[in-house]
Order: sequence, then C-alpha cells, then structure tokens
Amino acid sequence: MPTTKASPSRRSRNRMAPFWLGVALLSGAGECAFLGAAGLVSEPVGCVRVVIPSPATGETTSKVLGIPFNRASVFRGIVTSVSGATIKAGTPAWSSGQFVSELHYLKFRTGPSAGRYFPVTANTADTLTLSAPGVTIAEKQVFEIFPAQTLGSLFGTASVALRTGASEASADLVRIHNGTAWNTYFHTGTQWQISGGTSSQNGTIIRPEQGIIVVASGTSPVSLALRGSVSITSEASVIPGSGEALVANRLPFATTLSALKIQSLAGWSKGVSASVADNLMSWNGSSWNVYYHTGARWQMAGSQASQDGASLPAGESLLIRRRDGSTASAAFLDTAAPFAYTLSE
Repeated sequence: MPTTKASPSRRSRNRMAPFWLGVALLSGAGECAFLGAAGLVSEPVGCVRVVIPSPATGETTSKVLGIPFNRASVFRGIVTSVSGATIKAGTPAWSSGQFVSELHYLKFRTGPSAGRYFPVTANTADTLTLSAPGVTIAEKQVFEIFPAQTLGSLFGTASVALRTGASEASADLVRIHNGTAWNTYFHTGTQWQISGGTSSQNGTIIRPEQGIIVVASGTSPVSLALRGSVSITSEASVIPGSGEALVANRLPFATTLSALKIQSLAGWSKGVSASVADNLMSWNGSSWNVYYHTGARWQMAGSQASQDGASLPAGESLLIRRRDGSTASAAFLDTAAPFAYTLSE
C-alpha cells in the first residue's frame, strides 16, 4: 500500500472550480464544456475542473485526485433470478462477452449491496457472471453496468492536457498504486506508457474509489476536466482493515470529515493522539495533514481544535492509514448522494 514517504511533491497550491450539474457551459479557461448530447435522458452528467499551478523552476507541483464520476451506464435493469454470482435480467439480448472485452462493472442501486460495484467476468445474451465472492444478491435488485475508467478515458488517448514527453523525465506523471507499489505513467504524445515500458497503457484501469497522484513539472499550469456520470444513488468505497489506501471523495461535492462518518465504521480505532488511532490524511500542498478521531470529534495532529468541519473538496482523495498492528476487517464506507432522486428503470 502507499506510504507517506512518497509524498506527491514538495510544493503545490491547487484550487477547485465549481461543479456543474446538468448545465450547458461555454468552453473556456476555468470552465467545463457541456457534457450531454441533445439533453439529459435519465442521469445527470457533470464536470469538476482541477487546476495544478506551474511549479517553481526545478520543482514539481502535484494533486492527489479522486475521480467523482463513473463512465456513463450502458445498461440498467432488475435482477430476475440468481445462481451464486450469476444473475439474469429478463431478456436484455446482450452480445456474448460484450462486457468483458473491455472491463465493465455492475453496481447495485438497491438491495443489500447497494452502492457496491463488481467486475463482470462473463456474460451471455441474458446472464452476467460477477467477481463477487461472499456477496448476497437478491432478486428484484436494481443494477447498472458501466465501463471501467482508464487512463485513456479519463485523461485522453491521442491528445492530453498534461505535458507529454519521450520519457518520464520530460513529461507530467500520473501515479497509480497497484496494491503493492506505485506505478508511474506518462504520455508520449501518442499514447500512455509506464515507466520502463514501451507498450500502450491507454487501458490501464482506475477503480471507482481509487485515488491517484498527478505530478506536473512544466512551466504552465495544468487544467484537468474530470467528467462523467453523476451517481444518483449511494457509492460504497472499500476501506482497508490494515495498512494504507488512497480513497476518493466519490461524489462531485465537497464534504467534511464529520460528514464522511468513517469514524462509525466497525473496527475504526479512536484515541487521544494520532499515534494510537487510525488516521485520515490530506495533502495540503507541502505535507500531509494528519487527522484522528478522539471518540468525540476529529482533531489534527499538533492541534486541540475541532476539525469536524475540515473540508474534502470534490475531485480529491484522502490517504487512510490504519494504526500499526491493526487487524480490523475491510469495510465499506457508504457515501450518499446529497440530493433527492427517484429510480425509474
């Protein structure tokens, strides 16, 4: 898992532009272009723009990103029958294998696993097989299917806003954790590549709750437009029981430490100091702010003031660090949409 020794950069001052929901915008600096086609049929789409300022000479600036959008759903339906991790959904007339040639996720909108997503490992004309060990699936659960986010879908393939170069030494970088270590990617001007490799990495997967790090080293600010489908139901993020993980703010709205309610998860350790409790950590531009819950409120290491209202902006991530020796089980953190909605399939 990631460690704080690999800090994003030594100097970074970032700002967020407003989030726009289902509104046509004029293209221009600091704005996000309109995302829809003729109009919105069902779910809203949105855009969050992140600006990474140009660094001082010889240095870099970074942003710890969390992608608040999924790619647009390609199917929505209701479970009609279940057999283990294989489900049926009436007579949808899918093409065999259409959801596995490119990785797709199924996310339940209702039922005991609402908000959770699972990789589709196989499909026929009317069945889906999921990688969902130990998960309870019931009939009449509403679900959606959407393609996985990738480096190419998020940042572009042939043309990107980041600085390109023939090697990582001359380009902006995207760092993604593979479960063991950080992989570093850069764009050559024609494709994404991994440090030390030459093959295309355009299809590198970014999981929905996975935080990533963007490192800018050019002479101009980098403006990134994060676009996609706005969830109208809850989103569930995996919180590890031990070690560390960079976890995204799943919705395109700012939230607070208190509103996250991560302190209510089973096994979350509270304490009188950061050294004896589980930590939430946010990158402030030059170092990590370290937060812990006392059992009554959030505090920051080195301060006695309440941090319940400390903000996690849209498009950002928190580094979650479980205390040393933690043996808690992984848990799911549910993030509810902060607006009313009605499901109509």
